[in-house]
Amino acid sequence: MSETLPSLHVREKLFVWVEKGRVRTSDGPMKGHEIAAVLLNTDNESGSRREIVMPTMRDLRLVIRAFSKARFTTIDQRNSVLAARRILDVALVTPWFSSLTILTRALTARSWAPFDDTDDLTAWARALGIPDPRSTTGLTDLYRLAIRGTSTHGALCTRITSASDRITRARAFPGPLNDAQAFVAMETLGDQWRTLCAVDETLRPYSLAARHTIAATPERPTRETATERLVIPGGPVPFRNSSTVWVVDPTSPDSDLRGGKVSGFGYDHGQFILEVTPDAKGSWSFRAAYGRQIYLVEAPFGASPRFSHKEPSPWDGGIPPVDPVQRLVPAELALAGMATSAS
Repeated sequence: MSETLPSLHVREKLFVWVEKGRVRTSDGPMKGHEIAAVLLNTDNESGSRREIVMPTMRDLRLVIRAFSKARFTTIDQRNSVLAARRILDVALVTPWFSSLTILTRALTARSWAPFDDTDDLTAWARALGIPDPRSTTGLTDLYRLAIRGTSTHGALCTRITSASDRITRARAFPGPLNDAQAFVAMETLGDQWRTLCAVDETLRPYSLAARHTIAATPERPTRETATERLVIPGGPVPFRNSSTVWVVDPTSPDSDLRGGKVSGFGYDHGQFILEVTPDAKGSWSFRAAYGRQIYLVEAPFGASPRFSHKEPSPWDGGIPPVDPVQRLVPAELALAGMATSAS
């Protein structure tokens, strides 16, 4: 199972879903501007901040549509509703939005779905043995199976949550400057999410399939050299010359990420070779892995490699189901050299 997905898991939850054409919440009837106020709150120092949880992507789209018909009596309420619509539009297209968790998206990150429609909440509940998935109790149980409370990648998850909050604050008001700030935050969120997918052993198969993470085998040099030579079995890489790449060593999943700059790549005697000039502390990451497979991911712009420490959490997560859905790599991906299972 994967580590914690970036989430406000220690916060109180507000479950929001659509039933028979009406927006329902775990708090009972709420007006559009009241739901919007929960979404717009990014004050981490306040105990009133909550995480919104929606069952499916379809529910999210229906809620966005419902906001266009929301009623309000003051200009502040109107502004809150419009801001929420702008934020939800972004949450719909980002790989992850920490303050708004979509259960089916989180469950898909946990397990390979044994069915075609990964946005089918009923199918997930049936597979995981959760009765009445559209009730608050059922949604809570599914959330606990999708989100865990502690992580060895805590600081990285915190950065993703911080980027989500920056998007929320930028999209709260219209204007070209705010749009530019939101775009920069979305780029940051995507970079950090790509790094998390490379580090987390359960998310990694997706990243490998998308070629965001690359499997590589460092070769022991026959003479003293300033560069490291790596064989890339999957062929061409998504990196450019001078890109900074980090080494993810599956034998040391909790270590800080180090690496170096790409100095060249191309085919040599039928093998695709990548050459990397290690940074000051990156040499050992390659030397310790001579002859065995590691993974490479492009470093986020301006990011620190130190994010492996655990962060304290008062929430211990839920109890896994008796017969969890195991993540099995499909045959076509297994043929590409991936592991056939992850646990």
